Amino acid sequence: MIKFFRKIRQKMLAENKFGKYLTYAIGEIVLVVIGILIALQINNWNQERLNKKQEHQILSQLLKEYTSNLKQINQKIEIRKEMLNSCFRLLQYQNEKPESIDQDSLDAFLFRITIRPTFDPELSVSNELINSGKLYLIENTDLRNNVSSYSSFLSELNEEELAIFDLTEKQLIPFLRENYQIGRMMMVLLDDKELRAKITMGEVNNYDTMKNLVQKSDYKNLLSHPDFEDYLLQLISYTAYTNDQSTGVKEKTTTIIDLIRTELKK
Repeated sequence: MIKFFRKIRQKMLAENKFGKYLTYAIGEIVLVVIGILIALQINNWNQERLNKKQEHQILSQLLKEYTSNLKQINQKIEIRKEMLNSCFRLLQYQNEKPESIDQDSLDAFLFRITIRPTFDPELSVSNELINSGKLYLIENTDLRNNVSSYSSFLSELNEEELAIFDLTEKQLIPFLRENYQIGRMMMVLLDDKELRAKITMGEVNNYDTMKNLVQKSDYKNLLSHPDFEDYLLQLISYTAYTNDQSTGVKEKTTTIIDLIRTELKK
């Protein structure tokens, strides 16, 4: 093809047809430019197709990631609700006659208030997108911004979870150990399959029941201790506020999931 055009140009020059040659040269340049533009457009189409395919794969992975995170945050919210209920029941026990209190229930409530649930999201896909600079492959700006800001959005929740952890680990559990036999309340947990599942503890099949391995202890001093009420009220305050923060994280997680599903339907 190049040789063909070259021969035409040479013939025109030989015949001294400069005007026609100039017109032809301009036409040839236009054809070359058009060819380049077509090639670029085809390349853009191919790249856009590849980007769309990659975006779809990324969105599918993100959907699994944030669906898992939503399930986890819901579990942590429910556990904290059980903690709050246990705190209120223990406060009520202070005004009840000792002989009317079921110690198995008491031990179950005591264990629940010592649980220290934390939200530990799976963010491997999100972090990889951010660190590799591939977040741009997500065309939806709202979704892109929500994914990029998700980790920083968790900071306040993490702080509140840490406050509960410190209160429980450094003050409440030592207090219970000093004023009560906490071994039995641990055994009550091992009998509670539903609760073990929520806090991802494995099965214990060595015994039909675990609570009978530990002797019952007197709980009267514990319930009448003034510090016990203070710990319960402080834990209620911390836990309620932490669940408020968790609800915000749940809403943001749900928003991301909805945006992903909308993009996948396109």
